[in-house]
Amino acid sequence: MSKLDRSLVSAGLLLKIGAWRAPIIMVDRIADFTSGIKPTITVVKHVTFNEPYIPGHFPDNPVMPGVMIAEIFGQASEYLSLIQDFTRVYEEKTGKSIEKFDDISRALKTEDGVELIITERKRIIGYLASQDVKFKHVVYPGDTLYVQSRLVFVDAYGFHHYDVEARVGRHIASSGRIINYRADRSKADEQSIFISE
Repeated sequence: MSKLDRSLVSAGLLLKIGAWRAPIIMVDRIADFTSGIKPTITVVKHVTFNEPYIPGHFPDNPVMPGVMIAEIFGQASEYLSLIQDFTRVYEEKTGKSIEKFDDISRALKTEDGVELIITERKRIIGYLASQDVKFKHVVYPGDTLYVQSRLVFVDAYGFHHYDVEARVGRHIASSGRIINYRADRSKADEQSIFISE
């Protein structure tokens, strides 16, 4: 099995820990994750004719809209930060450090691991923005996108900055930077963050 054919979590858990639902969930699988000072994640998106935006974009020449690739960048980056948070909380609770893909995957198959990451998902709220995203290659139905996000730094205001890249095979379809503001949901009022329930 290729490294990119594996999945960090089951499809069911992927939905539980994501902040998105159909038709906007854009990550099919988390294929790779590396922890550390500058963590990275690789996610997979299979583009199909069944995507709700394909029939209208464009009827005679269906292509994936760039804004949807930018959405994948945002979702991949949020999964990256959530899993990084999970590894930190897991170590605090158990005293065991987990950094390798297989160790994280095993931890997320336990009841305690699932409960921990779902609790962490509920604790965090965030907003995303694209910055300097460039589109270089057309993505068609039938293509598989491999999207990588790497946390570059967190600034003094709590904004997470990620370098992102989407590939179809060897071709770079898009690249740029995503910025994600993440905050503890319980402190949202103090920070003047509006939460729609």
